Amino acid sequence: MIELPEGAPMREYQRYVHALEAMHGWLDVDLVHNCFLMGEEVGELFKAVRRARRMFEEGGAPTGDASARRDEVADELVDVLNYLLAIANRLDIDIEEAFRRKNAANQARTWSGQ
Repeated sequence: MIELPEGAPMREYQRYVHALEAMHGWLDVDLVHNCFLMGEEVGELFKAVRRARRMFEEGGAPTGDASARRDEVADELVDVLNYLLAIANRLDIDIEEAFRRKNAANQARTWSGQ
C-alpha cells in the first residue's frame, strides 16, 4: 500500500503518483498520451460539475443527493490532479516550485478589465 502522509508537501504528492503509476504499470504511458487522458478527465470533471449544479441531467445518469454529486466532482478533481502530476513527473518539473514561481509572477501582473 502506498502512503501519503497528512500535510505532505507537493513533492510527496508527485512521489506518490509516481509510485502509483509504477504499481499499475503506467510509467510506460508517454507524455502525449497522458495529456490526452488528462483531457478526458477534464471533460468528466466538467460533466460532474454540471450534474452537481443540476445544469444538465442525462437520461439514466445518477442524480444522487448533493453530497454524492459533490463527491463525484471531488473524485474527478483527483483524477485530473493525478494526470497533471504524472505529466510534471515525465518532464521532471517540481510542480510546487513552478506553482510558487508562476503565482509570484501573477501577483505582479495586471489583466485588462481589472
